[in-house]
Amino acid sequence: MISSYIYSSQTNDEIETESLRDIQTIAKRENLAHSITGYLTYKKETFIQYIEGPEKEIEQLIKNLHNDKRHTILKSIHFPPKTERVFKDWSMRYIEYGELIEIGFHELLETVFFTVDNKIFEEDRVIEKLNQMLEKIATTQKNIK
Repeated sequence: MISSYIYSSQTNDEIETESLRDIQTIAKRENLAHSITGYLTYKKETFIQYIEGPEKEIEQLIKNLHNDKRHTILKSIHFPPKTERVFKDWSMRYIEYGELIEIGFHELLETVFFTVDNKIFEEDRVIEKLNQMLEKIATTQKNIK
């Protein structure tokens, strides 16, 4: 079974594009070593990252993320276990926030992660919508490694 998790976090400082690419490079290397796949996006001092992989590795990465003093986790969602990965071919992919706007899922991310105490949808509905978004991201970005 595949464990998966998505979260938003706020950085202490605005991050330059070059630093985002460095984060992606390090994450790719580490995730590959631990059989973790996923993507990362960034908007105005806020990261949104989706990770998936073996349960033990995901739980350890979540602990590491919570202990990382460079950011603060704002909101997180654990998905029910899956039988397949969404991002089979990516150890970690940085996706520009504008690319999410192009495929039409920025509004969902805005609602779920940038609205304080959002109660528009129940959590199971949010997970359903996020799964649809993840599948769309995987489909539209599949040729980019």
